[in-house]
Amino acid sequence: MALKLQFASLSLGAAVDQQTGSLSVFDVVEELRAPQLPIHVQSLVISLALEKTTPEAADGKILIHLLTPDGKQNILGQGELSVPRDQKRMKAVFRFGGFPVYHFGSHRFVVSWVNTAGQKQGEAILDFEAIQATQVAQGAAPSETPPMSH
Repeated sequence: MALKLQFASLSLGAAVDQQTGSLSVFDVVEELRAPQLPIHVQSLVISLALEKTTPEAADGKILIHLLTPDGKQNILGQGELSVPRDQKRMKAVFRFGGFPVYHFGSHRFVVSWVNTAGQKQGEAILDFEAIQATQVAQGAAPSETPPMSH
């Protein structure tokens, strides 16, 4: 199996047009700012575009891991991978709803693909930073004072 990474992104939204096959990515995530943790990101999306470099069908698995600032590695998902013989490209969109972020610091998604024997064939690395931001007080806008008359 020979699949080469063409494109990878971490974003808040993505769509693949069924007629044209075009991949659209919305709101790319490089950092998340929050006054405190944990937070739940309503939607976090990993998008991939892979190209098959050999004529035969490509079969195997895709694995998604998350490395967190506390040094832990979590497997977030895995699934079957199958690119037919007559197809040259594959686009994949993985959606995580209510994605929890527990730590400030660097996070890394590693999306890897393995062949049917379990040998790693390639990977995409997607990093983001969770940054502590000061919370801005929200309240009513100051009222305008009418000009004084004498």
